Amino acid sequence: MELDTKTIILITVVVIAIVMLIMSNLKGNSVSKEVKRARTTKDVKPIIAAIDNDKTADVATVFNTAIKSLWDGYDRDLAMDLIKALLERNDKAPISQHWLQSALSVEPELARKQLGEEFIKSHFHEEIAQQCVGCGGSCKSCK
Repeated sequence: MELDTKTIILITVVVIAIVMLIMSNLKGNSVSKEVKRARTTKDVKPIIAAIDNDKTADVATVFNTAIKSLWDGYDRDLAMDLIKALLERNDKAPISQHWLQSALSVEPELARKQLGEEFIKSHFHEEIAQQCVGCGGSCKSCK
């Protein structure tokens, strides 16, 4: 059985696509694994390192996913540490402001304790936070 050139090209493209998909899932899984581990160790530094080391990641989106996972699981102190790290990297992203505003609304004592008043004052941008009012961080404008 002899394959023609078009078939060989098609098979090659499919194989490359599958490899890229697998590689993409492995990267995403490293952050997911670190989030799971952080729940036990109470240390978010490995999550932050995994995000920082992935040069192809959409940082705001990956942080958002990790924060949401911890926040929804009521690991709010850990989520707060990630919110701080996200704000340090990009406090102009609407999703950053969404999380800061959520933290100040839902967990004001924890937010003020972990972030500090000066940090909050220097990183909170109300005009940006207002862009993320209704979506809960899930719309494209929050990225």
